[in-house]
Amino acid sequence: MWDLREAAEQLGAKLLRPREPYSASGAECDSRKVGPGDVFVAIRGRRHDGHDFLGEAFSRGAVGALVAHDPGEGHNLILVEDVEDALWKLAAWRRDRLPIPFVGVAGSFGKTTTKELLGAALAVRYRTFRARESYNSEIGVPLEILSIPNDAEIAVLELGEEAPGDIARLNQLVRPWAGVITGAGEAHLATLGNVTGVADTLWELAEAIPEEGVLAVCWDSPELRAQAKGCAGVCLRFGSGPEVDFSPREVRADDPQGVRFVAVTPEGELAIQLQLLGRHVATLACGALAAAWGLGIPAQAAAQAMAKVRPLPHRLQLHPAPFGWVLDDCYNANPLSTRAALWTLVNLNLPVETRMALLGDMLDLGPEEERYHREVVEEARWQGVDALFAYGPRMCAAFSAWEGPGAGESEDLEALVGKIREEAGRLPSLILVKGSRGLALERAVEALIAD
Repeated sequence: MWDLREAAEQLGAKLLRPREPYSASGAECDSRKVGPGDVFVAIRGRRHDGHDFLGEAFSRGAVGALVAHDPGEGHNLILVEDVEDALWKLAAWRRDRLPIPFVGVAGSFGKTTTKELLGAALAVRYRTFRARESYNSEIGVPLEILSIPNDAEIAVLELGEEAPGDIARLNQLVRPWAGVITGAGEAHLATLGNVTGVADTLWELAEAIPEEGVLAVCWDSPELRAQAKGCAGVCLRFGSGPEVDFSPREVRADDPQGVRFVAVTPEGELAIQLQLLGRHVATLACGALAAAWGLGIPAQAAAQAMAKVRPLPHRLQLHPAPFGWVLDDCYNANPLSTRAALWTLVNLNLPVETRMALLGDMLDLGPEEERYHREVVEEARWQGVDALFAYGPRMCAAFSAWEGPGAGESEDLEALVGKIREEAGRLPSLILVKGSRGLALERAVEALIAD
């Protein structure tokens, strides 16, 4: 916990309408997610101004707020000129008071899954804090640091990248002692240029690891392998090739109860059963296993802990529906993760007669976005998807490459869901829903699973 009066003093700010309690246990910028003991951070966004939601935040138990002006309600308001700048400075102050190792998780895909698996493994030995949801930006990471309890012995945070230097800046705040890079792929190409640019930005995490620290890096990404000589700390390799320290073999990813595989580790081989879906999850689990092992967790104990991790919201999460099942993978999308989701759709062992995909636009792919969208449509046909439904202007443009049943809608999601229902009502069906975060395709998931 931290003291609001000390925080205001550190920022050289006024504390408006002070009153007990002054102890804060966390921070949140979404008033709907505020809990007792949180400080509400009133961010002014493109659509909403957090200052308009102070009343809701305090009704949910906020003990104070970080604000740029006094809206006339609430108490323990830390009044600053720039809320985002003050949030960063406050997190840096809090980080200085946490003498524990921090672990950063970066990559083009699988960050949240890896963070959850690694957090579970580390909890075998340490009081472990792991970031909530996918708070990995210049706002999310400071919020997480302000939410780390005093008794934590290690913290696992996600580090997101959208442009060169993003992870390097987050490193200044996090100061990671260990890290995992899950892989480099076609993501944020509008700003990073190509996969080599992606790898260069992800490698910023490796450059921050001290000589006594530990880095687990995916050896399946040639762009990351090319950087490996620049790792100052202990570099543990994971992936599917022969030159790695941790790898999965005998992967069984068709069981709807979860992935099973044999992990090859420096301690020998061990069988692992996860509750998570997707063939690629076996490799991510080996990355978490590698980092945990480097941090002193025996592989067997780590594997047993990871087996308890529940499916994560909107990440290959299987829901029953009136017509069969919905495979909800709508949190985000890029070409690599979409191909992995299509493989899971086609190979899950479920009593269905038709397998369909609702694919939304994959955003932020730069000048070659047309090609990437066309390739995933062709991938769906090659994988054997029975019907395809496209949402968004980019995916609809690529829909012309599809030669089977389905439909496309640039903007009318409700109409598209109606067409999916009509198609799914004919036979027991499994439907994958996959698209970038900006499309909010959880709306389609909710509609499809409703009775």
